[in-house]
Amino acid sequence: MSEFNPGQSFQSAPISQAEQDAKSGSGLAIASFVTSLATLFLTAGFFSFIGSILGHVSLSKLKKAGSSENRGLAVAGIIIGWVSTALAWIILVGFIVLIAGIASTFDSSFWDDLVNEFDSGYNSY
Repeated sequence: MSEFNPGQSFQSAPISQAEQDAKSGSGLAIASFVTSLATLFLTAGFFSFIGSILGHVSLSKLKKAGSSENRGLAVAGIIIGWVSTALAWIILVGFIVLIAGIASTFDSSFWDDLVNEFDSGYNSY
């Protein structure tokens, strides 16, 4: 039975570059998935592309290392990130077009009266 000896130094075997890439790629895959989901809910998807970028970097590292560990999480992070970012921007542009369409249906005299009201209130002091 081995006992702990504080004077004894512990040295691990050196880690190869491929193993380091596999570990960092696996960690980035998890970060990609979590970031894509978190930004989907926290920013309504506008910044979910950050998770997609992490996923692309993760896939690159995993491919370089020849590992497939957590590859599914990286792919899921990429898909969630790009789809939610695209949908968020499409919805924003659609909302702006809707507001512009509604604003164009108003009679311009309404806006003229509103501006005159503000001008008369502003100039009265």
